[in-house]
Amino acid sequence: MKTVLSTSLLLAAAALAAPTEWPQFRGPARDGISTETGLLKEWPKDGPPLAWQIKGLGRGLASVAISGGKILTVAKRKDGQFLVALDLATQKELWSTRVSESGEEPQGAPSVDGHLIYAVSKDGRVLCCEASDGREVWRKDFTKDFGGKMMSGWGYAESPLVDGDKVILTPAATMRCSWR
Repeated sequence: MKTVLSTSLLLAAAALAAPTEWPQFRGPARDGISTETGLLKEWPKDGPPLAWQIKGLGRGLASVAISGGKILTVAKRKDGQFLVALDLATQKELWSTRVSESGEEPQGAPSVDGHLIYAVSKDGRVLCCEASDGREVWRKDFTKDFGGKMMSGWGYAESPLVDGDKVILTPAATMRCSWR
């Protein structure tokens, strides 16, 4: 699991050369296509050189979002699952905000829409916060608020989809709601 997060951060490090917006899971259009140019056609035998790495970020299988000069991810830390913002230029932590008290390892990428960031914990807690400082705007709980029921051992591996003024999530319940 540590390797997956390290790999995600390695991919994010590629953005240091030419910062790009990658505000959600699989990129700007959610299609996994990067418009970066000048990439290697073939990697060296031992792979590309490590640009940088971060120790102590936390654990999990979450991917990253890159927006507004920040790298954002969700990680398990001592006191729960946190949305973490790193400075793209320095790789220093800017802020972290708890999404859930659960000690599970999160799996979904956060999504950025302008000045707001959305993240989901493995146990189905949804956080909306300010991109500037991580200040909570609102939060929801899939189970308590919507009657959601996760029936697999994987938990919620959710990456919120922002579509206009809506945030689309799948709480494993039959419902229709709109909040923003």
